[in-house]
Amino acid sequence: MAKGNFSPIPNTLETLAVTDEALKLASVPDAAAYAECFVRTNPVVETRDGTAPTTTKGKQWSAGDIIVLRSRREIIEFQVIRENASNAATIDVEYFNKAPGMN
Repeated sequence: MAKGNFSPIPNTLETLAVTDEALKLASVPDAAAYAECFVRTNPVVETRDGTAPTTTKGKQWSAGDIIVLRSRREIIEFQVIRENASNAATIDVEYFNKAPGMN
């Protein structure tokens, strides 16, 4: 791979239906070291420390936001729930083999 190349890992785009039950990323490629999660519909709450988020614990993101996971550890420990139990939420996740700016 060329130095400075920053491209998604092919065929790894994942769409997740987020519910009120803590959800981990389902299909993390072995080479994933960085990920971007696009919040497509309705707010979500996430954690990156391996604990389950709640509506009062974690970072809240709105539809249209991009959640950046900057390490393999953050990817593996990421968990998400929808912020409002009555509104369905969806996120699209794209994986990369390295973080931007890394050689």
